[in-house]
Amino acid sequence: MPSGNTDKRIDRRSWLKALGVGGAAGLAGCSGNQNQNTGTSDKGGTETSESTEESTEAGDSSGRSIGGTYREALSADAKSLNFLFHSDANTTKFVDATMDYAYDFKDIGEIVPMWVESYTEKDKKEWTFTLRDNLRWSDPYGDLTAEDWVYTAQNLYGAKAPGESKTKENWAGVVQYSDWKNLTIEKAGKRKLTVTLPEPQPAFIASTAFWGGRCLPKDLVKGYVEDKDIEGLKQDEELNSLSYTGNLGPYDYEEWQRESRFVATRADDYYLREVAGSEEIPERFAEAPYFEKYELKIIGEESTRLASLKEGDLTYFEDVPSQKVEQFQQMDHLKFRFPPNPFCSMAYYNQRSNGWEMLQRKEVRRALSTAVSKKAIAENIYRGFPTVAHTFQPEWSPWYLTDKVEQFGIGDSYGSEKARKMMKEALSDTNYGYDGDKLVDGNGEQVELSFVYRAGSKNNQTVAEFFKQELAKIGIKVAPTNGGPFNTLQNKYMLTSTSDGTPSFNAGPDATSQEPWDLMYGVALNAYPINPDGSRTFWVPDGGFNFYGYEPEAPMADLYDTAQSATDEKTRKEAFAKIFAALSKEQPTNFLNFSVYKNAYDKNYMGMPAEGEFDYLESWDSTSWYLAKQ
Repeated sequence: MPSGNTDKRIDRRSWLKALGVGGAAGLAGCSGNQNQNTGTSDKGGTETSESTEESTEAGDSSGRSIGGTYREALSADAKSLNFLFHSDANTTKFVDATMDYAYDFKDIGEIVPMWVESYTEKDKKEWTFTLRDNLRWSDPYGDLTAEDWVYTAQNLYGAKAPGESKTKENWAGVVQYSDWKNLTIEKAGKRKLTVTLPEPQPAFIASTAFWGGRCLPKDLVKGYVEDKDIEGLKQDEELNSLSYTGNLGPYDYEEWQRESRFVATRADDYYLREVAGSEEIPERFAEAPYFEKYELKIIGEESTRLASLKEGDLTYFEDVPSQKVEQFQQMDHLKFRFPPNPFCSMAYYNQRSNGWEMLQRKEVRRALSTAVSKKAIAENIYRGFPTVAHTFQPEWSPWYLTDKVEQFGIGDSYGSEKARKMMKEALSDTNYGYDGDKLVDGNGEQVELSFVYRAGSKNNQTVAEFFKQELAKIGIKVAPTNGGPFNTLQNKYMLTSTSDGTPSFNAGPDATSQEPWDLMYGVALNAYPINPDGSRTFWVPDGGFNFYGYEPEAPMADLYDTAQSATDEKTRKEAFAKIFAALSKEQPTNFLNFSVYKNAYDKNYMGMPAEGEFDYLESWDSTSWYLAKQ
């Protein structure tokens, strides 16, 4: 939900487990302004009642019709079409075409019901979800029922059955495990399931278990579960060709030419058409989607992708490079939108044993962050589109408290002289020290750090070169290293493993990546401004995406527990304030910036919210967008 960037319906979710790769928005997250209407249910909890109708750029009478092909160009191919094992930005986009989620968000607290028709909650601890009655898998699997959800969650995601207390192992290594391992789930009817939490969680509805959640047909995976057949699950033809998805998404899988293109065709019986015109689903969904085909083209070179946009071959281009925006805005066949981006661009410090060992010291990381000008990166490399970041929340987030956050790399908190002094003090009890202008080790050799960056964007390399220039001022040599496209970067530098373990993004404190590295850039993470509970996976020692080996000094896990279970907003806000203050203080990464999406559209691509009436959740209804001229 990548990258991967994690988060609109299609292009917002990349890393819906929370990863966004550079400019590729995606998964895993989302936000806006809080507006939820609630009414008392007859079960003692609350039940949502939302309206999702709004004005759009062009009304239904302006020529909405079915036809044409939606085309988008990606820098890298999907890892797989099997969402159990991959949640990077591009994999998510491929799967999203053929399958919706339990529900989406149109705004903070404002649900768009999708597979889940409604929900109730009791004491913020017991949540009951009711599925729509028109959800169908492909033959021979029949209706999507509560039994499918419960079986998938209990046997693959690690959720408990009633009466179980022991945490289950992630025997299959699925990416959904961290979302479900502490939850109890049971069937409450053919289309109802109840999830019980260990402690009350007022914001559970915005956690990534159901928001962005999916299940699988019980009969499809049952044999693999019973045999504990991990390879069977990974290699299953149906799971890897999306042939089981029935009417559960707007498009049906047609073909996937590896490293070339992915194609899906308009579904004949998309389930949302049947409920269009209801209170929750606008009438414009009656014929959704409005494209006959959906095509993702794999084009590794940024210049070639931009050439396709210039030539009018693409319907949509996510996040045009900053230095190209003005040029492309002059083109008559394009229009632009600039919604806020919830993904934080960071330079990671490798605190595992295959990185420079001094990076495990907070004081060293603080000195490095002091040496690099965030303002220069934002204004000179990214042309002023981003705002400088100091912690893992954008300033427009309701959880950001300016007076709690420590700044680095800007104003008085930036400078080589200051950084050099800080570094000298940080290393005073080691064999490292300054020999003239150079920082050297005990053998008199200058410290040299590898800076790995993701290929596919010239800006990533430029940032690496800028770090080389800035850190040279404090006596450190930097070697920029092209880490390849995202899939290669992930395999070589992000996935960690022990000598006999299965690779994961955090295989334990002693695990390391295939290749050593010191700093990394080009992987942005979702800050989850709707519900920062989801950011836990990045900042606790056993977090599922703590690939850089951060061991916080602050009681981060306890603070997240407090924030997650707080029943009053003040306590929740105070806990998050401490979390984000600690992150700014300890600098597990150099928090560089939050940008806006610089999205380009074919000028005839219509249906999006009217100007001024959208934020970064603007694409919740993108299956109802269309080409006015074909």
